[in-house]
Amino acid sequence: MTYRDKKDSGFFNRFSFGKSKHDEATGGAFYESFLQLYVDAYLVVNLETNDIADFNHHMITLFALPPEVNLKKLQINQIMMRYLAEDSENKDLMMNRIPDCWEGEAGFINYNKENFYTCVNSNVFYRDDIKWQIISFRNITDKKNATQELKSYKLNAEKAARAKARFLSSMSHELRTPLNGIIGTSNLVLLEPDLPENIKRHMNILKYSSEHMLGIINDILDFSKIDAGKLELVRHSFNLKECLTNIVEAFEVQFNNKELAFIFLQPDTFNTISVCSDEVKLSQILNNLLSNALKFTLTGNVTFKVIIENTNEQTTTISFNVSDTGIGIPVEKQSEIFQGFAQVYTDDQSRKFGGTGLGLTISEKLVNKFGGQLKVESVPGEGSCFHFSVCFENGKPKEIKAKVPHDVGFEHITDTQGLRILVVEDNAINATILISFLHRWGVLVKEAENGIHALELIKYHTFDLILMDLEMPQMDGYATIKKIRETDLKTPVLAFTASLLEDMESLITESGFNDYVLKPYKPAELKKKILDYAPHRKIDYA
Repeated sequence: MTYRDKKDSGFFNRFSFGKSKHDEATGGAFYESFLQLYVDAYLVVNLETNDIADFNHHMITLFALPPEVNLKKLQINQIMMRYLAEDSENKDLMMNRIPDCWEGEAGFINYNKENFYTCVNSNVFYRDDIKWQIISFRNITDKKNATQELKSYKLNAEKAARAKARFLSSMSHELRTPLNGIIGTSNLVLLEPDLPENIKRHMNILKYSSEHMLGIINDILDFSKIDAGKLELVRHSFNLKECLTNIVEAFEVQFNNKELAFIFLQPDTFNTISVCSDEVKLSQILNNLLSNALKFTLTGNVTFKVIIENTNEQTTTISFNVSDTGIGIPVEKQSEIFQGFAQVYTDDQSRKFGGTGLGLTISEKLVNKFGGQLKVESVPGEGSCFHFSVCFENGKPKEIKAKVPHDVGFEHITDTQGLRILVVEDNAINATILISFLHRWGVLVKEAENGIHALELIKYHTFDLILMDLEMPQMDGYATIKKIRETDLKTPVLAFTASLLEDMESLITESGFNDYVLKPYKPAELKKKILDYAPHRKIDYA
């Protein structure tokens, strides 16, 4: 005996489908065969009695029932009570009454105590004044499991991304904090009058090595942000000539020390060109390309050429070219140079020149962000040329301001004289270095070691500017700025942090800060930032 008695002709065979007896027999047999071969399991239910009138063999296999089981005359509720999973979707609906025309999901536990998931479909028809319901069950266990695995994978990936971001932020803070102490102390010592040449030479080596380490940290963090798709351009108007002049002047000393000719070619009309784009990211690209040229050129020259390709009322297209007479890149390796951590030279050359192999990868990705494409032409032993073009949106005309010297002489500028600044910093070394620079610039300083102390000082004193660390005990920078902004929306507050976070600009400004200063900092850049937010405000304590 199988799941259906051979004498039982089946539900559809017992109903008339044709006009003759022959038609009735063949029509019923056709539909019976069709539903028996159909891949879904099905039940036919008499809605007047809720009895199961018929079922197909897939119902037996789907629920792993013994072959001799006959579901006929059972009520549909008996099936649901016995096999419907406790945590099934649509449980109440399935237990009471499945709507006439409905589709949804349900979970079951089969005869062997195994879970499976189905897509349930309900349709009704009338025959002999009786309302019948066909309920089909399609096995979607594999699809459901795949979906759950995908959700689990996504959650784990998001969790891993958050953990990675926290780790990188923590590592950034832990590495930048001591580097800030080293670089800051080096800058302070180099400002001492009558410093012996041997001490000055040692301090410059210390400073260079620390800044080199900082560059590696920045590369790794930037690569991580690009890899995660988190790096975006920040648009603002800036003078292109001023931007390029800053870059060129920063490299001139390095080229002179290496006895290489450094040629900078630019159009005469650059004085009047302002563009609306990301000055920091553009500078980063060009700094990477010039650093690469400087590193791999032993004799000869490096040429930095800028050309205006096209200009109109809305846009200006500029091409940037950095060429050198260095060691060059083999043709078969040129396709690899933009891959992360790639080293296209021999082991001996890689050890000689050093580097992480991330500079060109980061530059290539950033150029793509600008809508351009970084290309290379190179001949081994003769040199290389890296070039790209960017179509910039025209910005508002901007005059070139008198330049602030980079690392020397800034203590003679007195436009910060008399400014009153509150320094909120829990790290004693960082606080000492920062306050030393501020005193050199004629700034009047008060110091707080955490947010609670800072709020107490703000009650009794008025400040032109507040420099505040983010990571502090008892009350961190985020909680402190929130309290400050409840009563004071005017005083500029700059986050003073060693943590390079994702979406740094938006996170800082949304928290209530006006801007941020990233440790380690160049003294001239810190001073410029102070002047941007607290220019010539001379006030007294309340």
